[in-house]
Amino acid sequence: MRVRAKVTILLALLFAALIAAQWAIQQRLILPRFVELERDSARTDMQRVVLAVDREQQTLNAQAADWGNWQELWKYTQGRNPAFVQASLTDISFRTAKIDYMAVIASDGRFLWNHGPYGDSGRPLSLHLNGNDQLEFTWQQALVNGQAISGLIATDRGVLVASGAPVLDGFGHGPARGLVIMGRLLNRPELLRLGNQAQVVLDMHPWSDNRASAAQLQRALAKGEEQLTETDSDTRIERAFANLSGTPLLTFGINVPRTISRRGAEAVQYSTRLLGVAACIALAALLLLLGRIVLGPLARVTDHAQRIAASDDLAARLGYERRDELGTLARTFDDMMERLARSRRELIDRSFESGAAENASGILHNLGNAMTPLSVNISSLQQQLAAVPVDDLQLALDELRSGSPAAERRADLEQFVQLAAAELTHALGQAGDKLRNIVDQTNVMQAVLAEQRRHQRNEPVRQSMTPAELIARGLQQIAPVHRERLAVDLSPSIAALGTLSLPGTTLGMVVQNLAQNAAESAAQAGLACVRLRFEAGCVTVDEQQMLRMVVSDEAAGIAAEQLPRLFQKGYSTKSQATNSGLGLHWCANTLHALGGSISAHSEGAGRGARFEILVPLQAAKPQIEERAA
Repeated sequence: MRVRAKVTILLALLFAALIAAQWAIQQRLILPRFVELERDSARTDMQRVVLAVDREQQTLNAQAADWGNWQELWKYTQGRNPAFVQASLTDISFRTAKIDYMAVIASDGRFLWNHGPYGDSGRPLSLHLNGNDQLEFTWQQALVNGQAISGLIATDRGVLVASGAPVLDGFGHGPARGLVIMGRLLNRPELLRLGNQAQVVLDMHPWSDNRASAAQLQRALAKGEEQLTETDSDTRIERAFANLSGTPLLTFGINVPRTISRRGAEAVQYSTRLLGVAACIALAALLLLLGRIVLGPLARVTDHAQRIAASDDLAARLGYERRDELGTLARTFDDMMERLARSRRELIDRSFESGAAENASGILHNLGNAMTPLSVNISSLQQQLAAVPVDDLQLALDELRSGSPAAERRADLEQFVQLAAAELTHALGQAGDKLRNIVDQTNVMQAVLAEQRRHQRNEPVRQSMTPAELIARGLQQIAPVHRERLAVDLSPSIAALGTLSLPGTTLGMVVQNLAQNAAESAAQAGLACVRLRFEAGCVTVDEQQMLRMVVSDEAAGIAAEQLPRLFQKGYSTKSQATNSGLGLHWCANTLHALGGSISAHSEGAGRGARFEILVPLQAAKPQIEERAA
């Protein structure tokens, strides 16, 4: 994925996270504030209803106090003014007061006079306080104590907002001779009037019709709380109202349209959409600026590097003039290309010398391997020839030719000559074998040199041979002291392979290096003999037929940290004083030049090693013998 796509995705995710965070904040913090504001507004509306009821009671208090402090009424309650009823307590007075109920109660609790609301026919209706004109305890206490009082009273016509005032002598003095009660029923017109005062649409439910449980409303009443319920369109708030004894009589309810929360939600949605549009604009602007300032120049540098990698043209220059970090990067890249081109020219100039030196090292290493058994055979031949008693044999022959020794001496000399001749014959036979080995080793050295000369001009010469013959040729090239330490084991798969076209000389030297390394590893581990197993088979790799040969031993093994460096030039797991570290390096280079490969495997020190060789195959050709020049 390109940097532009990554930056675009990252910025898009960042803005999306910002929008999501803003939306979450609005949903969890801002919208609840609108809802709470709406609830507070509903509670305020209900409080205005309560205040309207209080104002109603205050108005009735003033009227009741005015009637109670009337000397004529004071006399009437004492029985001294019986004409007061016909003169003052008339329908006109009742209608003028704009009340639904009025009663005059004597000090002993007797109802001296009362008047109920007017019905549809225009005639007054009866109205009984608490259903039987029995005052509550609180009202009775106010009657006895001559105190003013106000509150709600249950009647058989509904709930009455009532106010009571003591009957005084007209000058505000007592003792009180009774109680004047005046009130208005909480009917539909009264609710409408109270709702207009509170600027709400007010509804009322009798306590018995209330939908909440008595326990819930009783607790709400005791705490002065309201019952609040919400729907998608309205917020409803209800409040219970009780008489002075604490008995619930009714509930007032108002429905407040959820205008605040709806507008708040619209504002939040508008804000979210606005933020989304702003984020898109900001994202587009950022991408445009990043494209012009960073991403475009970076893509130009990347394309330039890719073109250089594809065309291998180190002379191409970016020539990007900027004063920022990208300009510095472009100039540094051009400088690197200049130094790389200069280094390549120097490397080409020195490659021939390095190649020649490395080739010479490989040749010397292989010649050294071939010289080791040659030196051993020559030394052994010298020792065998030095052990032949040539001088003693010559003396015995001279003594036999010089005269006639005694018969017993002559028999001893003849027996000595016979034994010496037999020993000489045996020595000459062994010398002939050694000489043949020396000739073979010399031919190997000449073949190595001839193969190296061919490498300078042509592909290596392939011979028609079996893998078994190849392995035998490679093992013949190591010193006898090493060969005697190896117990060679050929897998049946080798015998199953027929004649193949193989670079015999080159592969023979590879087998020689691996076998000699196994023998030296066994000696290093203190093993008198080590098993060396060869396996082979034909495989297909990348649609090419190849010979796969596996050489494994049970010697000292290779540590895991040594495996990656095993084929490096100059690296050896053996003593650096006696080993040049060129053998496996030469094997790897040679097999690579043939189009093959070599790999090493080991389970660790002391657990042996396994080498896998891959060599491309060609169709078998007529027998081609390599002849030494």
